[in-house]
Amino acid sequence: MKKKKRIPIIAAALSLVAPGLGQLYNGQISKGIIFFLAFFLIPAIIFLAGLQGQFVGLAAFLIFTFCLWLFVIVEAFFAAKRKKEVVLKGYNKWPIYLLIILLMNGAVFVPRDVAANFASDVLGFRVYKIPAGSMEPTLLIGDFLVADTKYFKKNELQRRDLAIIQDPKDPSRDFVKRVIALEGEKIEIKNKQVYINDEALPESYVVHNDVNLDVATRDDFGPELVPPNYCFVLGDNRDNSMDSRFWGSIPLRSIKGKPLYIYWAKDKSRIGKKLG
Repeated sequence: MKKKKRIPIIAAALSLVAPGLGQLYNGQISKGIIFFLAFFLIPAIIFLAGLQGQFVGLAAFLIFTFCLWLFVIVEAFFAAKRKKEVVLKGYNKWPIYLLIILLMNGAVFVPRDVAANFASDVLGFRVYKIPAGSMEPTLLIGDFLVADTKYFKKNELQRRDLAIIQDPKDPSRDFVKRVIALEGEKIEIKNKQVYINDEALPESYVVHNDVNLDVATRDDFGPELVPPNYCFVLGDNRDNSMDSRFWGSIPLRSIKGKPLYIYWAKDKSRIGKKLG
């Protein structure tokens, strides 16, 4: 049977691009399969434990994945160094290695929308980047957040909830706003003060910067009754937000999820911030 020496740097490089492939190169097929499966089990365990809804769960996932990958690479390198020669099997061929690399890294070729829809429909979460300042100071431009896309299927919509909402004018876009009035409630804004059923609504999260939008609509609105199966949403950066004052109430079916936490931000002190 043909034997051949293994090159440590090649073993490490193969495990770098496809976890477990370096072990396969070293003739350790069982170990390679175990390492390969481990990378699929990690997200499954995180999901089953419900930890994807917590920043600590995401952090644990990233740290554990990085450590496992590093271990697999190092193990492949030293295993190849220890083995003087390996009895070559049918799978010890470069076309096989290339095929495995293409299969394991196939996600690179999956359209972004398909991957996002899979995460949303199957795993129940989606990530977003904030492109504008309508929710400042709660959310800043450049913040990355994780949203639970199934939250409002299990929980009743509440006043002051943050919500991911499909743009009523462009279904391909989503935005984040705060739920202010619920179906059947009377909403009115007088000189920037929000009233729900004629009672002033305390809003500690709101800022007013007097940006030059339509002041008549921006500062005074209604009174208007929120229709059944609709809600009224506003931005926290109240003077610089396009929202229900301009569009009208939003159908509940357009709500796509609830923001949970910020997982990355320019201001590192904001990373891990829980969102209400």
